[in-house]
Amino acid sequence: MRIAPQKIKLFCCLAIATFLIAAWPSVGAEKNKTADRSLHLPVIRISDPPTQYVEFCEANPGHCDMTGPHVLVYSEPLMKLIAEINQRVNSDYRFVEDWEAHGVEELWSCPSAGVADCEDYALEKRKRLVDQGLSRAAFTMAIVSHKKLLSTHAVLLAETTEGTFVLDNLTNDVLLWNQAPYNFEARERTDGKWTRFDQSYWTYE
Repeated sequence: MRIAPQKIKLFCCLAIATFLIAAWPSVGAEKNKTADRSLHLPVIRISDPPTQYVEFCEANPGHCDMTGPHVLVYSEPLMKLIAEINQRVNSDYRFVEDWEAHGVEELWSCPSAGVADCEDYALEKRKRLVDQGLSRAAFTMAIVSHKKLLSTHAVLLAETTEGTFVLDNLTNDVLLWNQAPYNFEARERTDGKWTRFDQSYWTYE
């Protein structure tokens, strides 16, 4: 039986339309999935950096030069390097609070004498990653609060084309920000300011 050309064209158009309709939700879901992997939260204000960080940058200006690409192209070798440095720094130092190590309540510095607190771990990780040729601007400091313990903590964030990853002295696992057990309070920007996130966004366990 011979099918008229008009009917063939109609059949082809219907088939293409059906395919596009079926595929559309998955495309949208993939976009949302990618967006969820990057740290974009409701912002309450842009503010100056913490005083202790300002003091650290004044004493170590090279450590706070945030020029260069602020997003790294995701790859398995990149993530392997980040994970290796995260683990190495975690194992190289013993956690000691600032008041015990330095006699002050809060001091941001690179680790010394084999001890560090959370900010020190994060700053040392960034230093070592930059020493490996990576852009400092892709690694920003962040202040977080533990969802269960409600304790304030500092971590280093790595911004990649596949999302924002957390380098944490409490674990050797490098997790996406939304997989880490934290509510995010503030994050360093590459222009020297800090983003303060709306805390009403969060729920606590």
